Amino acid sequence: MNDGHAAGPKAQLKNISILLGGLTAFSLLFYLLTGIFLPLVGVAIGWAVVGIYSLILFFIIEPGGDALGRVIVSSGSSTPSVAQHSNIETMVTRGEYAKAAKAYQDAIASSPQDLVACDKLAQLAMGELKDYPLAVTAYREAEKRSPEPRRQAGYALLVAGIYRDNLKDYGKSMVELRRILARYPDVPNRDRLTAEIEELKALHFEAS
Repeated sequence: MNDGHAAGPKAQLKNISILLGGLTAFSLLFYLLTGIFLPLVGVAIGWAVVGIYSLILFFIIEPGGDALGRVIVSSGSSTPSVAQHSNIETMVTRGEYAKAAKAYQDAIASSPQDLVACDKLAQLAMGELKDYPLAVTAYREAEKRSPEPRRQAGYALLVAGIYRDNLKDYGKSMVELRRILARYPDVPNRDRLTAEIEELKALHFEAS
């Protein structure tokens, strides 16, 4: 399951890194040509966000993927079979994205233990559908269903990231980060998250 588990988030992380790299290179080139330094505060914040997001992706979301998938598939009569998820993935392969999203939503509604469907729906929403509110809903469901606080915090951080990066709703992103700090005392990089809230306040003020 790991090969496709974070394909959507990984692609997003790569695109953000490319954009930030281009802006950083432009700033350095401008400084070399003119002697004027461009104060790209947003770029600095962006690199900090990429660092946090990478930690979440590679050390929280991905590590338990295979094991968690096996537990979900094998536990309880209410858990959907591998074949059911395989059928939905076939819809995705055929480009039937809306149909696949509906099938994942049905699986989530009918199977309270199905965390895999939440994860897959979020990836589909982030990648092919670009339906960010749907991705938020899916990751929130994943947070509720995950048995491990560390992974719960990881899903919550992904929600905060969607509000910030995709929906540009800095207010909701701040609310989410405050909730994470209050609910998950052992979340990694608490100081960085606290500082990010202050940075988002400035962005929220500028946007409004």
